Amino acid sequence: MSSDFISQLRDLVAQNLPRIDVAAVHTGAHLTYDLGLDSIELMQLLVLLETQAGYQIPDYALDADKLQTVADLQQLLCTQEQDTVGEPELDVKVHCVVSCLCHSIKQQGLDHRPFYFGVWDAEVFIDAQHQLRYHSDKVDHDFFIRWYQRLYGAKVTQWYDHGLSKQNNIDTLSAMLQHRPDWQQLMVMLDMYRLPERENRFALDPFPHYVLLENATSDEDLWMWDPDFRWEGNLKRERVMQAIASPAVAGGYTLDTRPLHAPYAADIDAYFNACFNPQQNHLTDAVETIIQHHLPGGAQAPTQLGKALAELPVLAIRKYAYEHGLAFFWRELNQPAQEFERWCDAIEILVKGFDKLLYQANKWAMTQTGADLEQLLELVAEQNRRELNIKQAVREARDQWRKQAFTDHRNAELNPA
Repeated sequence: MSSDFISQLRDLVAQNLPRIDVAAVHTGAHLTYDLGLDSIELMQLLVLLETQAGYQIPDYALDADKLQTVADLQQLLCTQEQDTVGEPELDVKVHCVVSCLCHSIKQQGLDHRPFYFGVWDAEVFIDAQHQLRYHSDKVDHDFFIRWYQRLYGAKVTQWYDHGLSKQNNIDTLSAMLQHRPDWQQLMVMLDMYRLPERENRFALDPFPHYVLLENATSDEDLWMWDPDFRWEGNLKRERVMQAIASPAVAGGYTLDTRPLHAPYAADIDAYFNACFNPQQNHLTDAVETIIQHHLPGGAQAPTQLGKALAELPVLAIRKYAYEHGLAFFWRELNQPAQEFERWCDAIEILVKGFDKLLYQANKWAMTQTGADLEQLLELVAEQNRRELNIKQAVREARDQWRKQAFTDHRNAELNPA
């Protein structure tokens, strides 16, 4: 590790992030666990390395999976790397509620991909301080639950009673775990920040997240299925219950998987129509609204823009749902894989484009120059253009699928549910 880089990094931390212990800045230091940098401070540090130390910040340096330690930071900034589109994940994580609902679908060998139609423009929130939020006390999962039941036939019941105390709800959960039949799945919202032994790549506090729970072989443990992060394993019961007890979270459902069946074409078509907005991109619109509120003379100080958009990476990964949608139509239509891979690359560029946008927002918040603001607004417009192009491809694929699917009236039979 270059001593010059460490020296520069320590100087920047001392001058701009005084709460961080400069002595802790060394080669092996973890940026989150050792230095205590949250996602906002990490982005600010990258901006400082560019604007004050003269480093070029490549797009791939904004990938949270690649940036864990000080050594990672130095390697990314001080070595040349070809900036290419990464390989798309085989089963992307995009929305914890949808992933939990899809867990039982996949266990039955059914196609879960149509259910992701509702994710690419899923609800986002802007709070009273004009900050982007992926979660809100007002969040309502009824849309997904209604369509899950209509498409696949499973029965969903809310067991969490918001009129009762947290402890009463935990007692209810404990009783259900004790008597859970094999065909039932238990969904619960917990605060991942309270489980540091689990992945929290977004460094959020709190981090509301849905998982599936069941009893383990040991009374001291619980078995957790976390379909969104593709993780499963034992955790200490006491630790899990502490995460559920967090005041930042409240929610839970039971899934009766006995009636599960493959979705009918007519219901898939109706669900697509309910989800698809060909002319508007909700996330990018929300980002643009927040930027406007942080312009000079606006409701919020420009310096707060980075903080206001800190949760953008959590929401950006929802755009991987376009892969699920295209994959479903492509397989049904027996289309060539090469064209599908081209659109997967376009989707990857869209997702990574939000990282670049967030970086530029932090940069403008710190420099407040006209040139940086102009570049930020152009990135917003570019993201809109990219996503509308992807939507056009999705709509064309759906239209072709519809013509094919509805030539077989048995396949298009309406779900009687």
